[in-house]
Amino acid sequence: MKLRFLMFFLSFGYTLTSFAQLNILFIESDDQSNQTVGAYGNKAISTPNIDALAKEGTSFSAAYNMGCWSPAVCIPSRTMLIYGKYLWKSQEINKKNAPKSLPEKLQDHGYYTYMTGKWHAMGKNVKEIFNETGSIQPGQLKTYNSEGGHITDITANEAIDFLKGYKNDKPFFAYVAFNAPHVPRQTEQKYYDMYPAGEVLLPPSVVDSTPLNTNVKYQYTNNPLRSKTMQQRVQQNNAMVTHMDDRIGAIINTLKEQKLYDRTLIVFTSDHGINFGENGVAGKVCLYEPSVTAPLIIKAPSITPNSKISSRVYLQDVVPTLFDLLDLEVNEPTDFESLVPLLTQTGKARTSIYLAMFDDQRGIISEDNKLIVYPKTGILELYDLKKDPWETKNLITKKKSKSTIISLLSQLKEWQLQTEDETDLAEIYSKYEQ
Repeated sequence: MKLRFLMFFLSFGYTLTSFAQLNILFIESDDQSNQTVGAYGNKAISTPNIDALAKEGTSFSAAYNMGCWSPAVCIPSRTMLIYGKYLWKSQEINKKNAPKSLPEKLQDHGYYTYMTGKWHAMGKNVKEIFNETGSIQPGQLKTYNSEGGHITDITANEAIDFLKGYKNDKPFFAYVAFNAPHVPRQTEQKYYDMYPAGEVLLPPSVVDSTPLNTNVKYQYTNNPLRSKTMQQRVQQNNAMVTHMDDRIGAIINTLKEQKLYDRTLIVFTSDHGINFGENGVAGKVCLYEPSVTAPLIIKAPSITPNSKISSRVYLQDVVPTLFDLLDLEVNEPTDFESLVPLLTQTGKARTSIYLAMFDDQRGIISEDNKLIVYPKTGILELYDLKKDPWETKNLITKKKSKSTIISLLSQLKEWQLQTEDETDLAEIYSKYEQ
């Protein structure tokens, strides 16, 4: 009798704890730069629902994707997110050796996990690691216009249906992964009409009729670079983002209608950004800011609303942050760091950010100084991101830059050891040894 009462008490306590725990809505877009969010300073784009999340939560203006080993940059980014390993360790993940994934870790803490939309990560099959899935989209769509409707609408509608039909006592983790605004940039004409291509203002780092940047292997336009073409792409991209923002609004409204909004921790982010001509690059396989940064917004009851953090972080830092905010223990190690010390102003960010693309691009950022290294050619670029956020003035030949370069290379060497980066930079390091 006593044993039966004890089991009942423990069961009741577990149910109560589960019910009291916050739900998680994790929304991720694809190829979305900071430049495509109104709350990040672009007054020309309409993203009222993402902006509302930023107003009710905290937005990180310098959240980086560490890099890639594939021209499909989303694969490394999402693999790092799901498994919590730095770039080169993530490259080794496969179905047989995959560590415990994010949804599996949450299941261990009583969460019911759901996913709809784009899946493009290494490791286990998506259906193996989530309790339930909707329509799973490929990394590269041939068209957004399917028999069931526009893919952006399908992803949103399935998320809405999940929220409306959720009756489980467990808290939920809903991973809603939009393909938008990734190519092919297809949406309704009304969204294109919001952004006349001829009126699109391009940043100062886009120069018409200049040769494409030869340091970047993967370019997705004709040579020379044409501003008119880039304006058209920005128009299409903005249209896709606004369409997606409308659907995000519908998901948020459903949370409110279901009385779930105040009990749900919400994350909005993207896997990386993309260049539309900046620094002579049309694509995303580069280390310039529009490509390596992406929006990161966290809304939770414990977070100060309408706050902005400019400290440099990694996009994937959001995962240990979730566990900290929810006060959940994680036995499995992660390479990424919780952002709670920044959210609570009780700690500092990393002293440097390491970036890498294949074996032909390396980057390091520290104290607003950004060094890009091209190992195969020995070319270096140095930018002051505070004075020159669009990276238009390469300071590498300035005499007073030498000490900065030496310091940055020293930090890059440390990061190579930490991340098990085997790319040979010995010749470059020796050139700047004191």
